[in-house]
Amino acid sequence: MLNTNLNMTDIGSGLCVVEDAIKIDQDFLFEYINFLKEVEEETFTYVEEDGKRYAINRTGFKFDPDEVSQAPSRFIDPLLKMSERNPTERQEKFIQDLEDLMYRILVEYCKLYPDAATVCWWRGMGHIATYSKGQGIGPHCDDQIPFEYGKPIGNEYPKHSKVSVNIYLNDCVDSEQELNGYNFTGGEITHKHAKHTHKPKAGSAVIYPTNFIGTHEVASVTNGLRIAYLGSFLYGTPEQAREGDWRIWMPNLKKDAGLEY
Repeated sequence: MLNTNLNMTDIGSGLCVVEDAIKIDQDFLFEYINFLKEVEEETFTYVEEDGKRYAINRTGFKFDPDEVSQAPSRFIDPLLKMSERNPTERQEKFIQDLEDLMYRILVEYCKLYPDAATVCWWRGMGHIATYSKGQGIGPHCDDQIPFEYGKPIGNEYPKHSKVSVNIYLNDCVDSEQELNGYNFTGGEITHKHAKHTHKPKAGSAVIYPTNFIGTHEVASVTNGLRIAYLGSFLYGTPEQAREGDWRIWMPNLKKDAGLEY
């Protein structure tokens, strides 16, 4: 259930935090995650270059195979459009609610940072990321593209991203005594430039620049399962995309943010 009013706090350096934006049924959430695990493809593919084996995730980042166990799992097709199975009506509504919330968060963000509305033209469907015990991710910005001089560049999609949103679907707690099968310890997100650490709570969110000003890291989860819904708002026209296939244009963003009449 979406809350009518968004409680957004401007932390600085383009980072804003939203609290209590949506209520999450934890029984339903974990049943849905288990359902996605049954139908989702493997996160990594493996290649060998110059005699060394690497694991490559769907966004093109390269990992040493020993690092794979520390990387989050990503469910990039939450509505199973690439699967022969179909989501339930409740699952479809859940994702639509998260998509609607993501746009509402952007609208409020543009009221604080009006120029963001000039560079957020479209978006794609968000995805779910889960972090199990021992999984985290080091300092990075979301528009990074893996680059090795003299080698071809693969996925350039991230370079179009301007604003990122993370919606947290379950709670981070302080101690293992508070664990109940639906929450987790560890997994805090730290934004370097804003000098801010956010402790995820179900229904909270952060929104921030996708570029290096939004550099952040996720601490390793020490117990339980951390679940988030991630998305971004983008600028320009991706070279690889076919018109109308998956881009969701936002022609009314300035108007919705009260910046155009």
